Amino acid sequence: MNRFFIFLFIIFITSCSSKEEASKNVLSVTMEPYRYVVEAVAGDDWEVRSIVPKGGNPETFDPTPGDIMLLSESRACFLVGGLGFEREWKDKVAVLYPKMTLVDTSRGIERDAGDPHLWTSPDNMIKIADNVCNALCKIDSTRSTGYHERLVKLKDSIYATHAILKRKLEKAKGKSFLIFHPSLTYFSSLYGLRQISIECEGKEPSVAHLQTVIDAARAQGVNCVLVQAEFDRRSAIAIADEIGARVEEINPLSYYWHEQMLHIADVLSK
Repeated sequence: MNRFFIFLFIIFITSCSSKEEASKNVLSVTMEPYRYVVEAVAGDDWEVRSIVPKGGNPETFDPTPGDIMLLSESRACFLVGGLGFEREWKDKVAVLYPKMTLVDTSRGIERDAGDPHLWTSPDNMIKIADNVCNALCKIDSTRSTGYHERLVKLKDSIYATHAILKRKLEKAKGKSFLIFHPSLTYFSSLYGLRQISIECEGKEPSVAHLQTVIDAARAQGVNCVLVQAEFDRRSAIAIADEIGARVEEINPLSYYWHEQMLHIADVLSK
């Protein structure tokens, strides 16, 4: 029996002797950008908790028994949709906590199988916000007016950010950039950029792949290599040195979605 199923067994035994009633004031989300969206729509009546902590890597995250236990206090859990660990535990959690609503916020979004970072596109963020609002209205219809009012304000803010990003990236359209972990697929598609990934199918790149990346970067005039704190940056720095490009750090996992999107645009527009 692997560690995850042992966790579930312990939690099941514990939950049998505890109250099954979920807190009416707690919501959970997979990660920090979704905490931002849910808080913006839900308002002050709810406490919103992230399963993946600030600075955590959702690609390698493995929930502890404590993480799963905390979900027992939540009225709903908002999922990114498509993350590896979500697929691993969501069906089991649904059995453990049948009164908790699991919400797939990716509904209506055309997904790229190789990149779960849906929220890096403002267009997707609008749909995510709509899905959050619809779920909250079903969970607590008495506050639906407030949810819709806050949704309108949030969408206005997202549209405003999109307008700024479009303006900042206008001159960069058609250009390429290197990134260690391919987290800007949706961002690049929306703004007409070309993303070249150093990481190969979720693994450290081979020597042959690195050479292919270097050749492509030179051919396309790449002058920027993006890295994230959660991933090893050694190969990215080596490539940047080889092609004479600068290295810039981004954080698509940040709670501060607007600020981070503008930071990424500023980096790529140089």
